[in-house]
Amino acid sequence: MHRNTKLTFIKLAQLSGDAYRMPLQRIATRVRQTIALGIAIGPELAFAGGGLDSATQGATTFKIWLYAFLGVVAACVLMWKGAECWADRAHWSEFVTMCGKVAVVGSVVGVLAPYLWNMFS
Repeated sequence: MHRNTKLTFIKLAQLSGDAYRMPLQRIATRVRQTIALGIAIGPELAFAGGGLDSATQGATTFKIWLYAFLGVVAACVLMWKGAECWADRAHWSEFVTMCGKVAVVGSVVGVLAPYLWNMFS
């Protein structure tokens, strides 16, 4: 009726040399197969999606949605921190610091994102 509670340890076998590494030729073969598959499937998917104009329009719509969403989130964060300060749960210096953080994140989204967007268009 009693369980066997004796501790046992697993003995690991030591690998010799490069036995644990995947052969380089096997990796190169997989990479070539993946590239060939991408080339074979890629054009059909591009034509099926409506082309470059449709993709550009979708990406622009997503960009506008993302900016609006991040703006709402930033406003909510500032209102929350302001309410904490108003209720004396935080110092007003923390609110000013949070405003600075929101400004920095907003500038990254507002300056760096369009720069990268234009680099790929």
